Amino acid sequence: MDLKKILLVEDEPAIAALLQDVLEEAGYQVDLAANGREGLRRLPVVRPDMVLSDVMMPVLDGRELCHAINTNPHYQAIPVVLMSASREDQCCQGCNCAAFLPKPFVLEEVVATIAQVLKQDRCAAYR
Repeated sequence: MDLKKILLVEDEPAIAALLQDVLEEAGYQVDLAANGREGLRRLPVVRPDMVLSDVMMPVLDGRELCHAINTNPHYQAIPVVLMSASREDQCCQGCNCAAFLPKPFVLEEVVATIAQVLKQDRCAAYR
C-alpha cells in the first residue's frame, strides 16, 4: 500500500517538526518546504496527494500558494489545507482551500481533517 504524500509548507521549524512527526505516525509520507515558493518548486518532485500550508509566511504566503496551485492545470486537483492563527474568512478569501485549521490546533483534529480531505481523492486526475 502506497503512503499518501503530504507536502507540509511551514516556516516555523518547531511547528513543522511537530506536524511531520504526528503525520508520519498517522501513516503519511511528509515532505517539508519552508515557504510557498519552495513549496511550488517541490510540487513536481514530491507529487503530493495534498498540501498542508501555513498562511502567514515570508516569500510566498499560504494564500498565494493556494491560488498558484488552484490556477495551474497540472496541480489544481491537489487539495490545499490552510492553517493560521487568523480567522478563516481572512485566510481563505480568494483561495479555494479544501479545509482550514485554526492555530493553535488540536493534533487529533489535524489528523482527522487530513484524513477527511484525502478521502475525497481529488488529485487522482493529476497522477
